[in-house]
Amino acid sequence: MLDKSIDGALLYLRAQIIRDGLSGLEHVEALLALRQVPLPNVPRKIAQRQDTSRLALEALRDGPKRGYEVARYAAQATGDDLPDQWRRMYQALHNLQRRGLVQRDGRAWRLAQ
Repeated sequence: MLDKSIDGALLYLRAQIIRDGLSGLEHVEALLALRQVPLPNVPRKIAQRQDTSRLALEALRDGPKRGYEVARYAAQATGDDLPDQWRRMYQALHNLQRRGLVQRDGRAWRLAQ
């Protein structure tokens, strides 16, 4: 009974980490693998959102950029169409801003201090 509770708690923690984009996913998945618990698939929409956020953070690592420049970086990295990437990127930038990872100075975005 205790094993199922632990497995359930780890799966719940994994879902929270994925949903909120928090760190520690590798560690939780390693524990689940040691316990031989099959991992459910990550929904495509959530995986895509994480990829877009990761690309935004990578683009801003070199210094402040306007939203269009961040989207262009992501479009080049993924091979996506720029208008599609542009819409997703602005959503990702605003989500990252709410989480305190990026800041907006006028029209430029930069990593938070």
